[in-house]
Amino acid sequence: MENKDNSIEVFKTELDLASYLNKNYKNQIMNFFSDEKKALKFLSSVRADVQRNQKLLECTPESIVNSYMTMAQLGFMPSNISGEGYVLPYNNSKKVGTSWVQVMEAQFQVGYQGFVTLFYTAGIDKITGEIIRKNDKFSYVNGELKHEIDLLKSNEERGEAVGAYIKVIFRGSEMVRFMNSKDILAHGKRFSKSYSPDGKYSPWNPENDPELNMWKKTVLKQMAKLLPKNEIINKAIALDNKDSVLTDRLEAVQEESESLKMRNLLNSNEKNNKKEDSKKEDKNNQAKNELDSTESDEANPFNKKGE
Repeated sequence: MENKDNSIEVFKTELDLASYLNKNYKNQIMNFFSDEKKALKFLSSVRADVQRNQKLLECTPESIVNSYMTMAQLGFMPSNISGEGYVLPYNNSKKVGTSWVQVMEAQFQVGYQGFVTLFYTAGIDKITGEIIRKNDKFSYVNGELKHEIDLLKSNEERGEAVGAYIKVIFRGSEMVRFMNSKDILAHGKRFSKSYSPDGKYSPWNPENDPELNMWKKTVLKQMAKLLPKNEIINKAIALDNKDSVLTDRLEAVQEESESLKMRNLLNSNEKNNKKEDSKKEDKNNQAKNELDSTESDEANPFNKKGE
């Protein structure tokens, strides 16, 4: 599946991808999960995941492999049921030569349940996330949130979603963060490349996310600034932030900055070369003038000694 230049050939089917991972990365996947059965389950889940989202086969093969290996490194299984992580197709802008082009790339994204799992490993005692609906009984006074759900009512009877909150208990202390629906959706629209309530593959589409875990994830990430974090959580947040449109803008700015530095360096070198050439020319002219002057003196009979 690799070309002579070590680049990966395009995967035509989900079986091609699973076979490539099994052949080239099985040992690494086993090390990540510390269990051969889990590693085989992961490879099987990759096939099922790509089968559900055929758009991934249009992505660059390197990005697909990197995304699933990142998922394995965090110990997550590719499954819409677990909600720990997703691999999604993105149409990204990439600079090729001097032009920007659109490239379809796969990108790993941490799910709400994935962050919950990681925060538990960091020592959090309990995490609770809930969606508040219009007909629920709820109040939020002086940092204390009370939310009552009628378990006999369906989501439709409870009304439209109006907000989400996260409760965290750490070392006996409780912390609460609430965001209303307007702020959550505005945040998603502003920062998330995957934001598309009607998108076929978007995690923001209620059909793909009936429990509105993206709402809870948004609140949890805002709350994460106050929670204890380990190296794995910091890495997961950094990886998930690649979904941010700000990351694209930052990369574009950095690319332009590097390009500007290179242009300045070339211009500086060109100026320095011109200065050096000018100095050499001045020295040559000076030497020529001195030589002309010497020859002129030698040719003048009145400049001869003793005469």
